[in-house]
Amino acid sequence: MIIWSRWGIVVLLFFGLGVGLGFIVMNLVGIHENGGPVAGVFVGIGFILSAVALFFFNREVVQKHLDKPRLAVVYEKLAEPTKSENGVVQTHRAIPVLHPETGQQLVTQPTSSFFFIPVKYWVFVLPAIGLVVLVINLIGVATS
Repeated sequence: MIIWSRWGIVVLLFFGLGVGLGFIVMNLVGIHENGGPVAGVFVGIGFILSAVALFFFNREVVQKHLDKPRLAVVYEKLAEPTKSENGVVQTHRAIPVLHPETGQQLVTQPTSSFFFIPVKYWVFVLPAIGLVVLVINLIGVATS
């Protein structure tokens, strides 16, 4: 079963980016640990940073280019294939979908999602996960 639609798979890449950013920040600070609650604190910070990156990626790429509104068309099969001037054989033609009452062409708005949650909402889910990871690991650091 596919758990993403359209470009929702990029959210998974931003999860990986969050983990990677966490370890990069941890090494930049000068802490060299392979795991444990200290590393978890930085992974939580990395998730928050990757949420910021996802916000800008969603705003500048997904909404403006990948999920932009498109005119709705239906493809009708031609009775006989025709050859265009440049030699391409056409077997179907595009017919615009019109609103039955107004006669205007309908516009579709595609949506990219991951786990049935649109990408624009993952901008809030990802830092929430980062905060949970951060708090749990801060408690682990305080108790050890």
